[in-house]
Amino acid sequence: MQSLNAALTRVVEQQDLYNEAYGLFQNHDLRPRALPVQPEIDKRISLSPELEYLYSHYGMVDAQAEGTLKMKSAAVEIGDAALFFFVAPEHLHRQQLGFRWIGLQEPYEESASWSPNHIVIANVNDDPVIVDTEAPNSPVYASFERGEPKPIADSLANFFNALAILIEASRLLAGEVKDEETYETKPEYLTEVGPKLEKVLGQEHTKHLFEYLSL
Repeated sequence: MQSLNAALTRVVEQQDLYNEAYGLFQNHDLRPRALPVQPEIDKRISLSPELEYLYSHYGMVDAQAEGTLKMKSAAVEIGDAALFFFVAPEHLHRQQLGFRWIGLQEPYEESASWSPNHIVIANVNDDPVIVDTEAPNSPVYASFERGEPKPIADSLANFFNALAILIEASRLLAGEVKDEETYETKPEYLTEVGPKLEKVLGQEHTKHLFEYLSL
């Protein structure tokens, strides 16, 4: 798990640097735990070793959710381009509603078209980030506007490495990734992140990630 831990450490570092200068969310972060814990997970959800590591070693700090029925999550910003919400492990079941489970109340119906090994761990504008918990290294997929999920990283570690690249580059542009008038992604941002992402993810996965984030 060394590569995953290194990637998560880098994401937290870039998240904190960005939040200190430009962040819009306070006490709403991905945060390393002082000591590993046994995550509270719905028994119907099977975790991969990589997800088990993520949830046992990192927590989602969400001050606004404490003591409420709100789904606890960590907000990870990529400037003005995208906002990831990573759900806390105790709320993973709720994050699967509308994907794996369908219905208005318990008992929910299990979707015949959704694999139980596909776990939604986060979303951007309600579009899911999905981990395949059965495949080695926990590859990551994303679905845009309820379309067919497309691969964006061949491992959970590479997904977080890509996220760190995106956050760091947005910080270098003072959080202004999009043109204020056209709302197109600034060419200098794409020039900065494109080659780095392709080195980590590959060309096709990078293309899918750009599509998902509307970059």
